[in-house]
Amino acid sequence: MKSSYMAAVIGGACAGSEIAFGLAELGLEVIVFEQNPLPYGKIEDGLPIWHEKLQLREKKNIDSKLSHPNIHYVPSCRLGKHVTLDMLRNELGIPLVVLATGAWRDRALKIPGIDQVTDDSFLYQNPLVYWFNHQHEPNFSGKRYDIQPGAVVVGGGLASIDVAKICMFELTKQAAAKHGVTCDLLHMEHHGIFSELERHGLKYEEMGIEPARIVYRKRVIDMPLVPMPVNPDADKLAKAEKVRAKIVDNCRRKYGFEVMELHSPTSVEVVDGGIRTLNLAVNQFENGKLSATGETKSLPCTQVISSIGSIPEPIEGIPMSGELYDTENMFTGELVTDRGVFCVGNAITGRGNIKDSMKNAQRLSNVMTANMQQTEVDYEKIFKFQAEKAKASVEKMYEYLDTLSAPTIEQRESISNFVTTLQKARNYQGDFAAWRDQILATR
Repeated sequence: MKSSYMAAVIGGACAGSEIAFGLAELGLEVIVFEQNPLPYGKIEDGLPIWHEKLQLREKKNIDSKLSHPNIHYVPSCRLGKHVTLDMLRNELGIPLVVLATGAWRDRALKIPGIDQVTDDSFLYQNPLVYWFNHQHEPNFSGKRYDIQPGAVVVGGGLASIDVAKICMFELTKQAAAKHGVTCDLLHMEHHGIFSELERHGLKYEEMGIEPARIVYRKRVIDMPLVPMPVNPDADKLAKAEKVRAKIVDNCRRKYGFEVMELHSPTSVEVVDGGIRTLNLAVNQFENGKLSATGETKSLPCTQVISSIGSIPEPIEGIPMSGELYDTENMFTGELVTDRGVFCVGNAITGRGNIKDSMKNAQRLSNVMTANMQQTEVDYEKIFKFQAEKAKASVEKMYEYLDTLSAPTIEQRESISNFVTTLQKARNYQGDFAAWRDQILATR
């Protein structure tokens, strides 16, 4: 490691690889600590597997960036377990640490009765998608799930639609298997479950499939499927609402799930550790405001899947503001307690000045403009936006480094020896491409 400046990036997926590459291009030596053997994060474990072409493109993009000669990759190394922030900052003296750890912890669904569930009648989105993506692998040893008829998905964003699709694919596969038919996932995703059944001579109406349902507290036209700039005018708002409604309608017609808008979960009734009823409050939207009508409903169901968002894992030494890391400024992501630690991606709280908030909203609006003309969500544009934000963050980080004295030769050697020891303990030989191929061969 020969550069005057050094940096550590925690997490090697979209935001982490972009930051690491940007710093490496500026001449820094960058150590990337990744909690998993491979650094694909939500690309591989959060984005459903039917997005295979996008996944391959994004993985190749990450691979090319982490293969930079100034980047030193450390796999299977988790912050808070194998290394600590105090160790990196104070013991080793690394002047810049970037947290690109993402958001892997599901936001808790806090309703009465949910803590009484002891079986898989209550699930969270992240482990469910992980299972769905990896269940076909010969060496998969993780937890397996069975989707129940009429499963209820609580939420209303992009992920909620994907979870509802997963439910319908699994329910369709189960029903078709009783007729000796094996369904093709990609055909179901591209053409819909009705088309898949028809090409096998089966009729959906005769299959006895009880569809999954999305329960959303607001209206369909409020679903956060098309990002909006700050204070949109009436025309932009109307266009966004039209696109949101069209996306949901197309998904319902292709995949068969139902949507219950203006309903909020209030409690579950549990029998022998399993959910039997989901109780709901009925909402209304009047004069631009959401409120409860006072009416309630009881929805019989045997499975509830929470898809209300993901938040960062608490890590020792990193201050929290509510559910997120406590940053001084949303644009730089700098921690309030440590000028040398920056957060990027999903770890940023959004706390910051109005000017920075507007800048980021305007970038998002520009990148996502094409979605106004589409009837499906364009994940690729979302990833491009994330990369753009990461590139902008690199400049701010380098400005900070430029105010510091460069590490001494002894400090650089100490950091280099520390990294080499970690890599050897994991049988990582320093060649990222070779390591990737080795890990993929075991799946």
